[in-house]
Amino acid sequence: MKKFFAIMMALAALVVFTAPAFAADEPGPSFVVGGRMLTDVGYNRMSKELTSNKKEDVTTAFVNLAAHSYLNAKFTSVDKTTGGFVELGLSSKINNSEGVSLRYAYGWWKVGNCKLLAGQDDGWLGSLAFAPKQYLGLSQSAKLLLSNWGYTYSGRHPQARFEWEAGMFGFSLAVVQPGAEKVPTLATGTDAYANFPRFDLATKIKAGGFLAMPAFGFSQLKVEGVASGADNTINSWMALLPVKFAAGPFTAKAEIHYGVNSEIEWNGVDSGLRTLPRNSPYIGSNGKIEDTKMVGGFVALEYKILPVWEVTAGFGMEKLTNDAWKKSAAHGGAGYKNDDYTRTAYFVALPYTVTKNFSVHPEFSYFNYGDNIVDNKDSGNEWLLGLQFRFVF
Repeated sequence: MKKFFAIMMALAALVVFTAPAFAADEPGPSFVVGGRMLTDVGYNRMSKELTSNKKEDVTTAFVNLAAHSYLNAKFTSVDKTTGGFVELGLSSKINNSEGVSLRYAYGWWKVGNCKLLAGQDDGWLGSLAFAPKQYLGLSQSAKLLLSNWGYTYSGRHPQARFEWEAGMFGFSLAVVQPGAEKVPTLATGTDAYANFPRFDLATKIKAGGFLAMPAFGFSQLKVEGVASGADNTINSWMALLPVKFAAGPFTAKAEIHYGVNSEIEWNGVDSGLRTLPRNSPYIGSNGKIEDTKMVGGFVALEYKILPVWEVTAGFGMEKLTNDAWKKSAAHGGAGYKNDDYTRTAYFVALPYTVTKNFSVHPEFSYFNYGDNIVDNKDSGNEWLLGLQFRFVF
C-alpha cells in the first residue's frame, strides 16, 4: 500500500508540474513529462554452481517490469538558461516486489559555452552515449548494458559539475559524493572518511559520426582507528577511453579501461556480480592494504537491416588481479589458489521498431563467471533469453 501511495504521489506531483504550461496563454517556463515502460518476458538459466542446491542447473521463466523503467519531468526557464530534471525509477520483481526509486534530481544553469549542473546525476565518465544495447534481465538478474562485464557506468550520485563545449571539443570536471558505491568492509572500531570529494575529469571529441570521451577519476578514503603500522589510506582511480563511430546504417562502440580499487566509486550495476571477486582493496590481517587492479573493455556492433529492424551483438571482459589473494595468511594474504580472475559476457539482439513509441527487443545474453580464485574451480555461467516490450514517451 505504501508503494502504491508513493507512485500516486509521484503522478500527482507531475500533474502539478505540467498544469502551468496548460493554464498560461503567454510564454512561460516549459514542462515536459516523459515515461518509459519496459516489460521483460523470458527465461533465465543458471548453471549448478550458481544455484542453491549446487547439483542441478535451474531455468526460470520470468515476466517483470524492468528496473530501468521510469517516469520523469523536465522543466526549463523562459530564457532557456536554467532548468531541472527529476526522474523516478519503476520496477517489479519476483514475489510482487514493486519499487519506486530516485534516479535523477538536478538543476542546471547555462551561459555561453559553459554549463553548471548540481544534483543527482550520472556524468561524462562512463557516459551512456557508449552503452551497448544489452537490455534484458535487469529486474531478473541485474544484467544491463554489460555493466561490470566490460562497460563502465559510474552510476547516478550527488555531484556538482562544470561543462564547457565548443565545436568538436568539450570538457567536464565534477566533484562527486566520495565512496558512493561500496566502501570496503573495515575492522571493528575503525572509521572511513574522505578528505575531499571524488573528482571526475573528462573530455569530449566529436567529428561527424565519431565520438570519444577519454576520462579519469580519482578518490581517496582515509581510515581512522587502525593499529600502529597499519595502512590508513585507500586510493581509487579509473581511466577509460570509450569511442563510438556511426556511418549510415552501421555503428560501432568500444571501450578500454583500467582501474585500481575502482568498485568503491565507479560501479553502476553491482548486484549482478553475485559473489564474484570485486575490484576493491584487500585488507590483510596485518593491516596492510593491497590494491586490486582491473583491466577490461567491450566491443559492440550495430547494423540497421531495415529502417525499423536492427541487429546488434557485443562482447565484454574484465580481468582483476591482486597479489594478496595468493599470499599466505602468514604474510598477510588470503591464501587463495589464484591471484587473478577473468569474467566474460556476450549478447546478440534484434531490436524491432513497431511505432515511434513502441518497439520490441529480442535478446540472448550469456555470462561466464570465470574460475573461482579460492579453489580454481568453475564459478558457473548464466544466460537470459527473451523479449523486452518497450513503450517510450
